[in-house]
Amino acid sequence: MMGVGPHRPIKDIERALSDGDLLLAGAIARDFARERRHPIPLELAVRFLPVAARNHTAYDAYACRWLSRWLREARGPSIDAAAEIAGCLAELPAEPLRLGVILALLRT
Repeated sequence: MMGVGPHRPIKDIERALSDGDLLLAGAIARDFARERRHPIPLELAVRFLPVAARNHTAYDAYACRWLSRWLREARGPSIDAAAEIAGCLAELPAEPLRLGVILALLRT
């Protein structure tokens, strides 16, 4: 008899996002934050945005919340980087490849 496998919330969030299930991904992310006492990584949180842009009119709220979090957590954010990321977020609903630019900026 097989039991329940290990709980891997990050993988579960990634799977829910790849399936376009924003509600499930959000619920898992909230559980993760409550259990671990810190939010999911920014690199994962930004992956909610393309899904939100496809499925919800609340994209601006998601994007602004993510940008605000980036500004709080980034090490020495510059106004230039903030402007570039904000521009990418504004274009993301029409240009999904902008996510790659944002991810690259997160790694710098």
